[in-house]
Amino acid sequence: MSLDIQWQQPVLTLAGTLDRNTVPALWKRRGSWDGLKTISVEALDKVDTAGLAILLALTERYPAAQVRGASERLKKLAELGDLDAILPIEQA
Repeated sequence: MSLDIQWQQPVLTLAGTLDRNTVPALWKRRGSWDGLKTISVEALDKVDTAGLAILLALTERYPAAQVRGASERLKKLAELGDLDAILPIEQA
């Protein structure tokens, strides 16, 4: 259960698990990504509602950011939470 966070402007790449246990580490670094345009989530194995919430918070903090590589499961979670209309997920 770990989260790998890689920042190479303008892309933030997340890999591993994004859940209630790993969100605090990402949250602590939220102010350090000036110029963020893409949040790549292709390499995430697991995302829970806490992970979905931080993705939403990041896209609100960085309005130009898009979520790229969302799994069907993540898209469904956003839809069930009625967030699919406000969470900017790139369509493949």
